[in-house]
Amino acid sequence: MERANSNGSEERIVGAILVAAGQSRRMGFDKIFRPLTTRSALEICLERISGFPRISEIVVVVAGERREEAFRLLSPLSPAVPMKIVEGGAERQDSVEAGLRSLDPRSEFALVHDAARPFVTGELIEAIFRVARREGAAACGNPSSDTVKEADEQGRVVTTLDRRRVWNVQTPQIFRRELLLEAYRKLREGGKIATDDAAAVEAIGHPVRLVPYAGFNGKMTRPDDWELARQLLLGKRVL
Repeated sequence: MERANSNGSEERIVGAILVAAGQSRRMGFDKIFRPLTTRSALEICLERISGFPRISEIVVVVAGERREEAFRLLSPLSPAVPMKIVEGGAERQDSVEAGLRSLDPRSEFALVHDAARPFVTGELIEAIFRVARREGAAACGNPSSDTVKEADEQGRVVTTLDRRRVWNVQTPQIFRRELLLEAYRKLREGGKIATDDAAAVEAIGHPVRLVPYAGFNGKMTRPDDWELARQLLLGKRVL
């Protein structure tokens, strides 16, 4: 049963971490701050996430030199929940941990989302939250439609993986906040690297449930990804 406030509305128990501290090296320009339409990916993600009724707060993690710019860009949006802008670190996991430590302890769950994915929806967040509430850890993903091969450093095939067991994992990812804190603490103490938050949680032995999503949740990595996102948002192209 859902917990509710005295007025009958759903309780806000999910603190969101919006990760926007990358350097956009493969893009050649800042994919997060550059306007896609009249708004940037960062603005779009903030508005979409803040509209989810269970969100209690949002921590936006940016590079140190972009904090003032992020504040000028996001403050006029006046999200319905408290918002902080904090400085990220050298690696993505450093940025996520910085955001995680900035969350209010009263936030029972932590949602992590990459600002390079501007198509996040409330429907997607709800689907992942339902599973995370039950199992403690859930991430957006889809079974791979391609044959996947493991290769060595020279590009020679080592083995072909069973496609039926391979998923492409995305964000949002939602975890019980204390679980993710423990995962990142142990990751840091061990001097290890995790490519996503689910990997950090997996490393401490906690299972992560993958939640398939039929909608488009593309990530902007290269210039053609950014242009596709722009055209989709402008309605000039459909999938």
